[in-house]
Amino acid sequence: MSLRLHAHPFLKTVYEQVTLGAQQQTKKLIWVDDQPTQEDLDHILREGSSDSEFDSNNLRKEVLRDLQANRAKLVTKNSKIAKVLAIVYPDQEARIPWDTFAKVFAAFGPSHGKPWRFVWFANKRPRELPAPMEKPVAGHMNGGYTYPCDPSAVVVYREEEVARVLVHELLHAACTDAKGDMIELVEAKTETWAEIFLIAVLSAGKPRLFTQLWKTQAQWIADQEYLLMNEHGVQAPTDYAWRYTLGRRFVLKGFGIDLPGPSADPRANIAGSMRFTSPAICE
Repeated sequence: MSLRLHAHPFLKTVYEQVTLGAQQQTKKLIWVDDQPTQEDLDHILREGSSDSEFDSNNLRKEVLRDLQANRAKLVTKNSKIAKVLAIVYPDQEARIPWDTFAKVFAAFGPSHGKPWRFVWFANKRPRELPAPMEKPVAGHMNGGYTYPCDPSAVVVYREEEVARVLVHELLHAACTDAKGDMIELVEAKTETWAEIFLIAVLSAGKPRLFTQLWKTQAQWIADQEYLLMNEHGVQAPTDYAWRYTLGRRFVLKGFGIDLPGPSADPRANIAGSMRFTSPAICE
């Protein structure tokens, strides 16, 4: 697929706006070591121990138990606009993507009202496609949540794709959901925006890199869509996976953006993954 940034006004606009915001604010956003407040700890306990239809594998509870048993640790850092409380395992601490977190929060800028607060239960379980002809459900794909218009309650509970999920949840927390849309369309729009937004952040002011990353991501979307439709029976908004996967094509089409056809071997490209972004984009 040949894609030139200037040929897609929507992509060009998002790239310019996100890049401008990130470049202006990133140098000002410096992480400093911090300590959790009692309210932070209560929040972690509440969110980590609650039941959730989205976290059906109890990934948060698993990490919380490991924190309580000293098998995981809480790393807390703060900036002027955001606080991160990361519950990680010893081998994960060195790879916490602080630079990417800074770029993401810088691109969003200060929240209105309460500061951003991000709790990360860094469970190592990856997203995986179910067995052939089985439709994916929340446990195969979800990795975070927040409460609409509440910047203090952003939660991510997988290590995989933490930056993409963070952007997705920040969009919800920033009140971007259209009130009249059905939930399936809300999530399809949010996920599409999150992927483009993240690629703009990661391109670091380099339009050619943005184009390259988007081309890679567009192929991932097309290949994953092909497998979901033909091997897992995902077809319509009534299928749960549609809102995060097939729905992206619907949203992109509304912006005049076409996706490529599937590659020669979609199965080999996707390699059983249910992650939404190509691993070539961001871990």
